[in-house]
Amino acid sequence: MAGPVSATETGPRADAKTVGRLLRISLAPSAAADVAVGLALGAGGVWLPGAAPFLLIGAALCVYHGAMALNDWADRLGDARTRPERPIPSGAVPPRAACAGGFALVAAGVALAALATPALGAWLAVVAGLAVLYDLRGRGPVLGPLLLALCRFGNFGLGLTAPAWLGVEGAPPLPLVPAALYGTYVFFVSRLGRLEDDEDAGPLGGRPRRYLLAGAACLALVPVLPLAPFFSDAIGNVVWPWHSSLGGEGVALGALAAALVAWAGAFGLARAALKTREWTRGAVGACMGMALRRLLVFTAACALLGLAWGPAPGIVAALALLGYPVSYGLRKVFPPS
Repeated sequence: MAGPVSATETGPRADAKTVGRLLRISLAPSAAADVAVGLALGAGGVWLPGAAPFLLIGAALCVYHGAMALNDWADRLGDARTRPERPIPSGAVPPRAACAGGFALVAAGVALAALATPALGAWLAVVAGLAVLYDLRGRGPVLGPLLLALCRFGNFGLGLTAPAWLGVEGAPPLPLVPAALYGTYVFFVSRLGRLEDDEDAGPLGGRPRRYLLAGAACLALVPVLPLAPFFSDAIGNVVWPWHSSLGGEGVALGALAAALVAWAGAFGLARAALKTREWTRGAVGACMGMALRRLLVFTAACALLGLAWGPAPGIVAALALLGYPVSYGLRKVFPPS
C-alpha cells in the first residue's frame, strides 16, 4: 500500500486552514514588516504615495509564501518520516498542486514588484531565485542558512532601496547595513532550525545555545548602528547614511526607543539559551518559534531608529510589534517551522 506521501496528484481541494499551514501564514507579518520598515527608513521617515509600497509588500509576501510551499514540496519525502501531519505527506494537499501553486506565487511576486519599477522587479527576481535555489538544491549546514539569510537581506533591502530606485529626493544610496545585520540574525536562526529534526542528526551539545546567543547579539547591536558616524564619517556614510538628516537629539531619541525594544527581545533569547540545561529537539523547536517571532522585533527596532524623522517609522514599528501577538496567536494553527 502506498504511504501518505504517494497521495494522488489530484484530489479533494484543500481547505483554507490546510493552505495556510502549507504557506506558513503565521509568518506573514514578518515578511510584510521587512519591506514596510525598509520603505519607511529608505524614504527618510515618510510613507511613499501611490501604489508602489503596497505592490512591493504584496510582492514580497507572494515570493515568501510561494517559496514556503515549494519548501514543503521539496521536503515531502523527509516529512513523511518526521512530520507526517504536514499538508503534503498527510495527503491534504497533492504534491503537484503545492509545486504549481508555489511557482505561481513566486512568479506573481516578481511581476508585482516589476509593476512598481523594473529595477525592483529584477531585485526581487534575484531574491526569488535564491529562495527557489534553497528549496530545490541549496540545503546544507552552511549553504542552506546562508541562502535564507540572503533572502531576508534581500527582502529588507527591497524596501530600503526602493525609494532611491523610485526617484525619491534625498533617499540614501544603497543603505544596506541594517539589512546585512538582519540577514546575519537570520543565518544563526536558520542554523538553529536545522537542529529541530533529522536535517542535522548529530548530537545537539551546546550548539542551540551558541546560535541563540549569536542571534541575541545581532539584535542587541541594532541600536548601535546610528552611533557609527560619531566615530568616523566614512564609516557612518556606509553604516548609517541617514545621519546627516538628524542632529544628536534625533539620533538619541531613535536609539533609545530602539534599545528598549531590541534589548528586551535579545534578553528573551539569551535567557532561553542560558536557562535550558538539557537540549532536546522539542526544546530547540520552542526556541526556534521564539527566534522567528523576534524577526518582527528586529525590524521594529530598526524602524524606531528613524523615529524623529517623521511619522512613518513609528507607525510601521507599531504595526510590526502588533504583528508579534498575531504571529504568536496563529502559531498553533499554522506552525511557523
